[in-house]
Amino acid sequence: MIVTVDGRRVELAAGATVLDAVNRLGLALPQLCKDPDRAPLGACRTCLVHVEGQRGTPAACHLPARDGMVVDTQHPEVVRVRSMVLDLTLSMLTPPGEYEGGVAPLTRTARNGFGQLGDATARHGRLEPSWAPLHAYDEDASKSFFVLDRDACILCGRCAVACDDVQQIGAIALLGRGHATKVGVFGDGPMSSSVCTSCGQCVATCPTGALRPKEAPGKIARTVATTCPYCGVGCGIELKVRDDGRLALMADDVPRNGSSLGMLCVKGRFATGFVHAPDRITRPMIKRDGRWHEASWDEALDAAADGLAKHRGRFGALASAKATNEDGYLVQKFCRVVMATNDVDHCTRLCHSPSVEAMLASMGSGATSNSYQDYEEAGCLMVVGADASANHPVIAVRFRRAVSRGARLIVVNPKRVELCDQADLWLAQRPGTDVALFNAMARVIVDERLDDERFIRERTEGFHAWRGSLETYTLDYAERVTGVPARHIAQAARWYAKPHLFQARGATPPSELPRGSCLIWGMGITQHVNGIHNAHALLNLSLVAGQMGFPGSGISPLRGQNNVQGCGDAGCIPTNLPGYQHYVDDTLARFEAAWGVRPPGRAGRVVTEMVDGCLTGATRAMYVVGENPLLSEPDLHHAEKALEQLDFLLVQDLFLHETAERAHVFLPAAAFAEKEGTFTNSERRVQRVRAAVPPPGEARPDWWITAELAKRVARRVGVEVGAQFDYPGAAEIFDEMARLTPFLAGLSHARLDREGGLQWPCPTPEHPGTRYLYGESFPRGRGRFIPARQIETAAELPDADYPFVLNTGRLLYHWHGGTLTRRVQGLMELAPRLEIAIHPSDARRLGVDDGARLRVESRRGELTGYARVTEAVKAGAIFVPFVKLGESAANFLTNAAFDPSSKIPEYKVCAVRVTRA
Repeated sequence: MIVTVDGRRVELAAGATVLDAVNRLGLALPQLCKDPDRAPLGACRTCLVHVEGQRGTPAACHLPARDGMVVDTQHPEVVRVRSMVLDLTLSMLTPPGEYEGGVAPLTRTARNGFGQLGDATARHGRLEPSWAPLHAYDEDASKSFFVLDRDACILCGRCAVACDDVQQIGAIALLGRGHATKVGVFGDGPMSSSVCTSCGQCVATCPTGALRPKEAPGKIARTVATTCPYCGVGCGIELKVRDDGRLALMADDVPRNGSSLGMLCVKGRFATGFVHAPDRITRPMIKRDGRWHEASWDEALDAAADGLAKHRGRFGALASAKATNEDGYLVQKFCRVVMATNDVDHCTRLCHSPSVEAMLASMGSGATSNSYQDYEEAGCLMVVGADASANHPVIAVRFRRAVSRGARLIVVNPKRVELCDQADLWLAQRPGTDVALFNAMARVIVDERLDDERFIRERTEGFHAWRGSLETYTLDYAERVTGVPARHIAQAARWYAKPHLFQARGATPPSELPRGSCLIWGMGITQHVNGIHNAHALLNLSLVAGQMGFPGSGISPLRGQNNVQGCGDAGCIPTNLPGYQHYVDDTLARFEAAWGVRPPGRAGRVVTEMVDGCLTGATRAMYVVGENPLLSEPDLHHAEKALEQLDFLLVQDLFLHETAERAHVFLPAAAFAEKEGTFTNSERRVQRVRAAVPPPGEARPDWWITAELAKRVARRVGVEVGAQFDYPGAAEIFDEMARLTPFLAGLSHARLDREGGLQWPCPTPEHPGTRYLYGESFPRGRGRFIPARQIETAAELPDADYPFVLNTGRLLYHWHGGTLTRRVQGLMELAPRLEIAIHPSDARRLGVDDGARLRVESRRGELTGYARVTEAVKAGAIFVPFVKLGESAANFLTNAAFDPSSKIPEYKVCAVRVTRA
């Protein structure tokens, strides 16, 4: 349809509003309560227009456009009414006492200029309000990143919508009635007393600066769209670069991003400032006589090459899940081409290696099968061993949206997490009893004929042998082992297998309800000595129910770091080449043709084996890129002792962290905001990373450093590499990786720049990407049932000397060990000290109150922290986050026992003693 606005014609799609037409034409029309990415509220009445042949001054945001409509935004009557509305709105802002004669100049608030309202009133000649405001409020600065200034609030409601409808948090609302209405939180206390998670969605949408960052942004020179450097969700962020060359405190969300849809968490919104931390290392350094000395790049690279070349054959490398795909690809290429080894790994070994190995064995692919979109379209979500609200907040929003639309939510977790508040069913199994729980659920599905017989018959193999393995896993047995009531186990099985048959929807026909279920799990499942069996038990559930390969279904290991999926895709694992390709003759020959050197033909060592090799002499030199094993390894005293035995340690990173302090050479790397590349998130979406600011000092992109190092080491060990490590930029590295990786073959930097992030497999330049896997087949042919056994509950259980069970995990306000987030002041204000969650009955027995200092000891080490008395943990259990705050870190306590198949350590269960500090 065609609409004419101010004499200009514009074509609109059906369902558009007059405001859509105005904005399409770029006309200046106030729209204070309309977030450009949300539905109209119609609260501010500032987008008034005149419509030919129609009486009155309707609001454009709620006025449906009609073909042939003629609209005037500058009609004298509509300008008069709009000006009056703006005058009344302006009069809400300035408190008494700051002006004379009842008139308050708008320039009072030079601190914010009233944002969009200031612009609109200036255009309408309203520089001063005609009336004095009714209230004056104190500024609420209780949150670490932003303030609430009610004197600049016009009660448009955008913040409440952002908090309640977008983020599904519900921390803020419009309180009171009539003239007493104001923005506030439950109980009318300070913002810090609420359930606010500091995501900043309200700040981003506020049109007047009533909610604004504490840091004045100054003049913004440019904005750069990129991808968040924290968790595996892969949110789109828009970095604002100030005119002094530094990043503004607050980043913007990117509504067009297919993964985050305009949402961010506190870290993505406010925690990118670590790139400007004063302790960034910006020049290469060489250690001589136990002291660091700055060096030129040539000196440092030559020293590094000498150290590594001497130990070719007894060498291992750790790539970074925080770096780009291009960075990781070059690390593994250096190892295989120059160092002649497959001994390259990354942090997937310590988080989801059982998931990847089990999925490769059962399905032939090691990635999440569905998209985030499927969570919102599912009839049932089963979230196992994951605290998404803390670890993947934007995905947790998707879960809450699904629940609000009627989906069942099952939470399986020994610890009460935030999602339990929304759950229909919480299964709190004993730690380490997961196989018994899931096998019992599977048996219910089979015994009650809830299995997908056609899917099993046509798409799978090994069913009958697997079904026989369930014989001992009755509901009574599972209840005895897990502590979960048998009726709850059965209920969970029914909801997961056939959600459309068990929804409490009254007369709604089952055919109209979602039939899909999504199975989502985190490291609570994998970080066990039984990790591979836990993963197989979950996959068997999805196979027997046929819950994959269609919208609203799928299997989802929630990936931890921002590029842990991509780092594995790029080949930074010892068991496979890039693209998870096996060491078989045809594949090795293809890589040899591309690289000029044949990769080694057998699997290399995983990171835990490399570290243990330091004690036996099997590892004499290591190259550690963007990782901190002396914070991430279990039993840190053991890891520290091992790394001290190395003849040569090369670290490439941003900061001189615990591992870097023990290095012989340190190479300063560029951060995410200082280089080009790509990240791949948990839904297989490959997205661009773009440089917003130059690297500080002499820091360089990781890929450049690795390429220069490779050329120098190659000369020393006699490997002819020619131009193999000569790359103009990251785009050319990606092109080489895509040529060798079939599921990436259709992608390039140029295409991602044009179209945005795309999900692999994307085998050709014309392919649109793949929303969900296994729609018609599995990469290995048929899905395979692999029996899972409850071998043991844990390698170390409580006893008289160590009577508590330790569980570990992450916090919302920190990231892993905290190397990055400890350098963000606002996050440290939100979580400044190490808190130890302990049950009230245990706290009473120990004679400690909330906030008291505790000492926790295991057979390997100890730490101190502060008691957080809570019923979120069971009696006899404690929870300690991974982050290092002060000198305390959970991995001084954890057990280095590992799953024999995937080699993942058992971070989730060990025995500890708790006493007053």
